[in-house]
Amino acid sequence: LLPRSFSAAFLAWSAGIPRRIGYAGGGRTKLLTEMPRPLDRRHRVYHYHHLLSALGTPPAVTPPRLEIPADAAAWAEEKMPGGPWIGINPGATYGAAKQWFPDRFIDLGRKLSERGKLVVVGGPAEQELGEKVAKGVGGICIAGRTSVTQLAAAIARCRLFVTNDTGPMHVADAVGTPMVAIFGPTDWIVTPPFGKNHTIVRHEIECSPCLKRVCPLGHHECMKKIDVGQVLRACEAKLK
Repeated sequence: LLPRSFSAAFLAWSAGIPRRIGYAGGGRTKLLTEMPRPLDRRHRVYHYHHLLSALGTPPAVTPPRLEIPADAAAWAEEKMPGGPWIGINPGATYGAAKQWFPDRFIDLGRKLSERGKLVVVGGPAEQELGEKVAKGVGGICIAGRTSVTQLAAAIARCRLFVTNDTGPMHVADAVGTPMVAIFGPTDWIVTPPFGKNHTIVRHEIECSPCLKRVCPLGHHECMKKIDVGQVLRACEAKLK
């Protein structure tokens, strides 16, 4: 059971599944048949992979890889002709605490516009934010207008992707696009991109990672302390 929730364990128990492997906690102990000892703090991939050890020797861990369907690739080429392209993902579905600030994305995008055309991505709920950033940087916005495969194809066309800690970050990882990922309240050790072609930008602060949707202390210093110059330097290093 990958989710560490009571409901997931209860569902498996209710279904009468004879072997129920998962981590203890959350009142799940009596609902599971096997509970491997949790690993120390490391990437979530290893955390899930470790559950397979109860079944014997687990398979090797390999970075994720998404293959782009031909129709999605054609769509992206039509929407994003020529190039080079730089992708910006200013939103985050989980909560405002994960979002670097729109004005800083705009400032960054303007500085990066000399290095490529800019495309802003995101989900349906981030369309207004995407339009604002795209207008500010003189780019195009496809936020809320793509399928998952079209989003992957668009990101794959980029020479660089700048993002918060979000789902599209992991999509960029899976299509192999060089990336700069901005981390604030989330865990840069447990949930970063799993591949190698990324740089994490963060500010060391005692209360991070808090994993909260909204800053519980009201100051949001984990994001405020990340300035445009810091992110720009990481981007320029990736563009060399």
